[in-house]
Amino acid sequence: MFRISVLCLFIVAAVLPVHAANKIDARFSVLANAEPVPLEDMVNGWDGDYRRGELAFADLSWDIGFSKDIKFNQQSLGRARISKGYRIYYYLTFDKETADFYRALEQKQSLEGNKKLDLTVKHFESPSVSVSYLSPDFNFMAQSFTSSFSVGLNMYKPGHLQFGKVKGFTYGPTTDEFSANINYRYDQFKLPLLKEEQNIDTRKGNAYTLDFGLNINTEDWQLAVNANDFFSQFNWQQVGVTQVCVQSFFTNNTTNKGVCATIGGNGRSDIKAVSETIPVSYHGLLKHKQYDVSLLGFQHGAYQRLGIEKGFQTGLGRFGLFLYHPQLLGASWQTDYFNVQFGADTLKLSKARNIQLSMGVNWHW
Repeated sequence: MFRISVLCLFIVAAVLPVHAANKIDARFSVLANAEPVPLEDMVNGWDGDYRRGELAFADLSWDIGFSKDIKFNQQSLGRARISKGYRIYYYLTFDKETADFYRALEQKQSLEGNKKLDLTVKHFESPSVSVSYLSPDFNFMAQSFTSSFSVGLNMYKPGHLQFGKVKGFTYGPTTDEFSANINYRYDQFKLPLLKEEQNIDTRKGNAYTLDFGLNINTEDWQLAVNANDFFSQFNWQQVGVTQVCVQSFFTNNTTNKGVCATIGGNGRSDIKAVSETIPVSYHGLLKHKQYDVSLLGFQHGAYQRLGIEKGFQTGLGRFGLFLYHPQLLGASWQTDYFNVQFGADTLKLSKARNIQLSMGVNWHW
């Protein structure tokens, strides 16, 4: 699949060579949010400042690409791009009581009462090859009203994966008594409830996602909407699959009545083929060109944010200041050959719960 797509793009570029501007670019981006503890503590024991939360999300990617402006008979046919990169993706949603349980488990603390277990995990890491097309501007009604669209195909060879759902209850004051249904797909077993870890001889999967974008311009306004991973499909032929109802105690007490019929594990683990999906990322921008003021929106599943940005044109390029709710303040700098954007909810990055970082360089001729 990778080789065929790469070959097709080079064929397109070769047969439409008439007048074209070329560009080589490299890009790096990180968007991360953790509600219960700072991002650093999400992987280091949950020992930082704790707040009850329901979400942790991180999407990190980098790539290097080649793009070409395509013209035929002096008419623009748009721009084609091909790139190779890597992506690391985490998306966890959970009940606030589940966060209380995990905090107590990591810190070896007692629980205040019973807690609900409700957790969904989506995580993969993979190299990528992407091909995309940006259309030329189309005029409608008047020369001052133009629009363009973009489409993209991202192809992955994912190896590492953690997908799963946990639903049940844990019964305080200890973290040792629990009862839960578990549906878990993995290459390494990392579920703390079962207290074991094993490696699976996982075969790399095949995956693809589709991106779509629409851009509308008038003399004074710009409206842009993008849907990344609008359609996604991740397939593995051989991964570990555990489906079990596990209960660590036996009781006739109706207060602590478990979700499982018997004590212990009632289920099985196998090596199977699985298919997974991830949520769509929606980006929105509404910009007033004269004042260089933009309203910004983003949604990825349960993660949502709304922001505003003010730009300033200078002899060194465009500088911007942006503010997002919830809790992210940052700045950007953009020139013809370089751009950087950074934002966080605190200057002490070890305590940050929200971070956004993107950088890019390009050389065109």
